Formats: sequence, C-alpha cells, structure tokens
Amino acid sequence: MFSDPQATSLTNEAPAGWGEVLPHLAESAGTCWLTVTRADDRPHTRPLLAVWVDGQPCFASGEGTAKSRLLAASPEVSLAFTTGRMDVVVEGTVERVPDPDRLGRIAAAYAERHGWAPVAGDGELTGPEGAPTAGPPPYRVFTVPPATVYAFPVAELPHGPTRWRFDV
Repeated sequence: MFSDPQATSLTNEAPAGWGEVLPHLAESAGTCWLTVTRADDRPHTRPLLAVWVDGQPCFASGEGTAKSRLLAASPEVSLAFTTGRMDVVVEGTVERVPDPDRLGRIAAAYAERHGWAPVAGDGELTGPEGAPTAGPPPYRVFTVPPATVYAFPVAELPHGPTRWRFDV
C-alpha cells in the first residue's frame, strides 16, 4: 500500500526493509497498546486487539467508549505492538473506516487472527461482543495510516532498530 518509505537505522546496523516487516506484523501482531492524548494533555493508553489490513493497523471501538470520544477530539495516536521478533511503534492520525468492502476484510481478519467473528454492517462492525476494551457493539472501525514507524528487534535479526517515515 505504501511506496518505499524512507528507512533510517537507529544504530550502526543495517536498517530493516519495510517489505519484510509488514508481513510479519500482519501475521503476528495482536494485542497492542493505543495511546491518545486527553484534553488536559495527559496520555490515555489502553490495550486493544488490532489487525493489519491493506498495510495499515485497524481496530474497533464502541461509540460510547472513552477511547472513541478521545479519538474524535485528538486523532494523533501511537500504537505499540510486540511480536516474537520485534517491538513496533506506529505513529499517525487515526481515520474512521466507512468502506463496506474494507470493513468486510477487517471483519475477516479479526475472525482469522483473534477468533472473533464480527459482521460488517452499515459503516460499523456488529455481531458478538469483542474485547472488553472495545465496549458493546456496534463498533466503529479505525485505521492509522503510518506517518512514522519504529521497529526494535527482540530476536536475532539481520537488521537493527529502524525508523520509517511515510509520505502522509
């Protein structure tokens, strides 16, 4: 989905290629931590279940949750993922996902990755209740097109810590 983001090594080791990291995130990333800023500038950090669809992290949130209210007021976020190979932080501006086809792909990804089988509805996901941090259905779906991504290896990999900057 993205064309050649600019990779920079954060050490003297070679940087990772986005093309090798993205498939690993899509296959391995599950629970992550969302941080959004409250009106008084304090961070609000909560765990959530995420899926990677179309090269972007996606997550669901009930309309009445604090998370949804904070995202509406302050869309700049970070998502922190831990996989067996690396820790990854995605920074960007959250966007709501209204497209029915994309919602269908996101619902399918949730069923495959997490065993939760929501149904794509009219601009939302419906169906069984999801994770406790998502609130009750229906669920708004959000994505975070990456602006900057950091990856820190936690296993033996052929690259060191890397930062990618995307044209957003």
